Amino acid sequence: MPPNGWDEWSKFVLSELKRLSLAYEGLRGASEGIRIEIAKLKVKAGIWGLIGGAIPVVVMIFLWWMKNGK
Repeated sequence: MPPNGWDEWSKFVLSELKRLSLAYEGLRGASEGIRIEIAKLKVKAGIWGLIGGAIPVVVMIFLWWMKNGK
């Protein structure tokens, strides 16, 4: 039976599938890292937003107290 090259081709296909699987796993890991970093940024943005929103409230309370508290 003459060789038709399928043995070499099947080895190539299997090696490419393994390579692609490893690349996919690497991308999944990187994607998870990016998700974690985004979550951290959301928390920081929320904290800074709270502080930024609280400043005018504190100023207004202080001004009200200065006007009406004496």
